[in-house]
Amino acid sequence: MSIEAYLTSGIVESYALGLASPDEAAQFERLLLSHLELREALSDFEGRLEFFAFQHEVPPPPGIREKIEERIRELPAVKPTYKWKGGSDEKHKDPASEYIPIRDISPDIRVHKHWRPAFIVLFILSKIFLILFLYYYFQNRYAQKEILLLERQIKVAGSTAEPAK
Repeated sequence: MSIEAYLTSGIVESYALGLASPDEAAQFERLLLSHLELREALSDFEGRLEFFAFQHEVPPPPGIREKIEERIRELPAVKPTYKWKGGSDEKHKDPASEYIPIRDISPDIRVHKHWRPAFIVLFILSKIFLILFLYYYFQNRYAQKEILLLERQIKVAGSTAEPAK
């Protein structure tokens, strides 16, 4: 296929708009390296597309910027920003207050302050249950040893006190 026929096939437009298949795009990129006509056609189409966009741009409705800024300020993670005009009435405001401070990433785990008492209570309860478990465990072992000792005493006493015939 000749370059002229390749240019009229619409591949340049498809490639520039991102509509070409991966195979077509790979083939077009290979041909771009060796053919000046393709590079010029691609550059020309991109220029015409940009010019078309500038000619047909539609300005946003009035007041849309303020609405967007208002919605951004309503987000909980964003502080309200102050417009820095440098006027005499606003000189007391720090220009750094316009920026959100970035915290260093810490390897520590951070917990919300309302969860802290719950974790403290959970920790204390786990220690109490651990102590109770150990207490009853050792009490059970002691009781099992006492039962074995008493069973042996009963056997010994039973064998020595056999009824006489």
